Amino acid sequence: MKEKLLSKTRIGQYVESAWDGENRSGHEPIGDSVLVLPDKAATKTAGGIELPDSMRETHSLAAESGVIVALGEGAWTWNRDRTRRFEGKKPVVGQRVSFERYAGTEIIGDDGEMYRSMSDGCIHTIRTGKPVEQTKAA
Repeated sequence: MKEKLLSKTRIGQYVESAWDGENRSGHEPIGDSVLVLPDKAATKTAGGIELPDSMRETHSLAAESGVIVALGEGAWTWNRDRTRRFEGKKPVVGQRVSFERYAGTEIIGDDGEMYRSMSDGCIHTIRTGKPVEQTKAA
């Protein structure tokens, strides 16, 4: 089955992480923390070259997008510098987001997947566009 390229950064190309809507990580974020399932590095380049496992692992650590799996009770209560109440759109569980490269702490979940626990301030956008392959043809 051909991978559907979701995004491309200077570091690498990524495919959407599969998530079934349930937090199977065995971890619940607290406070302003957010638990994200990051996207995975593509196994091949756009030109069809197979990437070695070590390179895919390095690229996966540099992922900048994923899906929110769980939210702490204080997520998006305060602005980034915690001086006033947060105003604006608040991401919810199940939304695809972009976040700071290398943000948060890596956690291996009970399901064997790698998650990232990060502060809500590390998340910068909610994904509303189409995956890269779909936008190329347009």
